[in-house]
Amino acid sequence: MKLIISSDKSPYRNLATEEFLLKNSMEDYIFIYINQPCVVVGKHQIAVKEINSVYNFNNKILIARRLSGGGAVYHDEGNLNLSFIQTVKSGESISYQLITQSIYNFLKITGIDVSISDRNDFIVSERKISGSAMHVYKNRVMAHCTLLIDSNLENLSNSLKGHPERYTDKSINSHRSKVLNLAEVDRKLTTRLIIKKFTEFLGTQMADLEINTLPEYTDDPINQLYINKYTTTDWIYGYSPKYLYSHRIYDHQGNIDFVLDVEKGKIKKISIESKDEINTDITLLFNTLTNQGHNIESIIRWLETGAKKENNHEYLDLLF
Repeated sequence: MKLIISSDKSPYRNLATEEFLLKNSMEDYIFIYINQPCVVVGKHQIAVKEINSVYNFNNKILIARRLSGGGAVYHDEGNLNLSFIQTVKSGESISYQLITQSIYNFLKITGIDVSISDRNDFIVSERKISGSAMHVYKNRVMAHCTLLIDSNLENLSNSLKGHPERYTDKSINSHRSKVLNLAEVDRKLTTRLIIKKFTEFLGTQMADLEINTLPEYTDDPINQLYINKYTTTDWIYGYSPKYLYSHRIYDHQGNIDFVLDVEKGKIKKISIESKDEINTDITLLFNTLTNQGHNIESIIRWLETGAKKENNHEYLDLLF
């Protein structure tokens, strides 16, 4: 078993590293990393549905999509990510036991009174400290989890406050739970200390444990994944299932209902209806949204180049 501790806090780089280690090696790895503030959505989710786009943009919280399924999670420097990547031998079952047992044992030894829910979440004082997800590739499996140590819980809460009621779709929805930082249980606990203690614990459990660094390549394939996949709008937003986004504008001339028909992250069709006289300016404005990406970066460019309105924030709130 090889242990790799990332020195990079880019969620895109770390997610690319996970995929590379899963698909391009037969070695068994434990990959530990910390990301800068970001929301990471599950592979089959609608990113804009799961997040508060305006809050995240204003607070420089990045949006990323991972290879595994499950729900959206918030990461920052107070949140540790543990990824177990292994080859599964013929006849062996694939389960979350890859991550649950070793982390559960470690937390118990550390003095944390932890239990495991039926959703494979770690629970302390009836609140969630960790969530997990898994992805299988041929005879390889990646099972990874988060561990809340001293995360910004205000950012965590606000970054995930989207408007799911505005969406009509068949995507995987996140399951919201009350959360807890381990530092609330023991103030001495920090991400650095947990990494140190967990590394020592693994050394006592695995005689073959090797502490490694990432391999170096002249033409770095991890960097290619990072640039060509994980940082792209096509992956972050475009991989989403198709959906309808519905909302209402309260205009001085009357209420206007509009529906965005979104496919592969782009607005393909816009329907505008009203029982009152429709404001022509608003109709013309919203019709220019066709073929725009339904994500805050694209919408801000649209506002700056086409809409040229002073109340940009109001339009952002309407569209997410």
